[in-house]
Amino acid sequence: MGNNYLVITPFFPSEANFRGPYVLDQVKAIEANSAYKVTVLKPKALFSSEQDYEFDGINVHYFKRVVLPSNILPGLCKGLSKYLFFKKLKHLGIKPDEVSVVHAHVTQNGMYANSLKTKNPKIITVLQHHGFDVLSLENGVLRQQSWHKKWVKAFGVAICNKIDLHLGVSAKTLGYVSSIPEITMKAQYVLYNGVDPNKFYPISGLKDAKTFKIGCIANFWPLKDQMTLIKAAEVLVRKGLTNLKVVFIGSGQLLESCKAYVSAHQLESYVSFQQEVSHQELNTFYNTLDLYVMPSFYEAFGCVYTEAYACGVPFIAVKDQGISELIPENEKHKWLITPKSVEELTQCIEEFYHKRTPQNLVKSIDINVLVKAYLQQLKQ
Repeated sequence: MGNNYLVITPFFPSEANFRGPYVLDQVKAIEANSAYKVTVLKPKALFSSEQDYEFDGINVHYFKRVVLPSNILPGLCKGLSKYLFFKKLKHLGIKPDEVSVVHAHVTQNGMYANSLKTKNPKIITVLQHHGFDVLSLENGVLRQQSWHKKWVKAFGVAICNKIDLHLGVSAKTLGYVSSIPEITMKAQYVLYNGVDPNKFYPISGLKDAKTFKIGCIANFWPLKDQMTLIKAAEVLVRKGLTNLKVVFIGSGQLLESCKAYVSAHQLESYVSFQQEVSHQELNTFYNTLDLYVMPSFYEAFGCVYTEAYACGVPFIAVKDQGISELIPENEKHKWLITPKSVEELTQCIEEFYHKRTPQNLVKSIDINVLVKAYLQQLKQ
């Protein structure tokens, strides 16, 4: 039995797109805390010209897959996709009997893990769920069609029921898996998205003592709900908190409407918008903040909260989301609000402004601590 640990993921940063830094950190932590040799495999379209690459010391190997665009009939060409996957493994010199673990990210990639296990039953198959739509029923142009949802669901359920260990980025995420009655999980484990303390850490001297600065990093989508923060800022300014600065970083469909609201209510002196910054610059940005706020109300976890916390910056989030599992029960009223509640958010910000209460979490957010515990679970 070999010690190869295969990671099959659509999320992994590159020079052109930094999507998936938490998977990069997870891979590096698995390598650092085990004897496994980790190989990262990333699916690409059949006619894609993308080439294998290296990022931050990790080699990423593309393999071709055959899928119809916009999530139409997933699994229709699974035979050919599996063939191309095994062809890539052969090219890399990886034999099924040399593989110990196959760790797939998102349900559809679980089919590759399951197909490897048919060739080597000793393999442990792991499927990590990153969002609440665990079977991707809400994706694609045919998502409203009931016949298509049945197809997508059947495809996903068949994959999930063969997996050895289901990982969720929060207990709430795993709750969405278990809420599908056709799915039977053999085993499950919560693996929160940890933070690399070498990337996010406190830096003294970056805060401006004359201002109270709130940050929010998120795409301007309805579920992220930046407008609730803008309206809370408006209330606070009207109440006399004139040293307030709120900085948004991100882009998306609602950016212009948020800017229009700020302009219409003469909030330009208090609310500003920045283009996206590189991930390497984020540590500096967090360290300029007094408070991090993201009122997202459909959030499986949210790495930005724990990144801010690792920099010594408390955060305010929304009740009953993945991140709320890390807040002590007796402190939830300080740091969590009801979805879309401008009043509650205003109160939480105001209380923190006056009291500067330190924030405590019930679990470690250090990626190495979390991965060590996961690796112990894997042995069991």
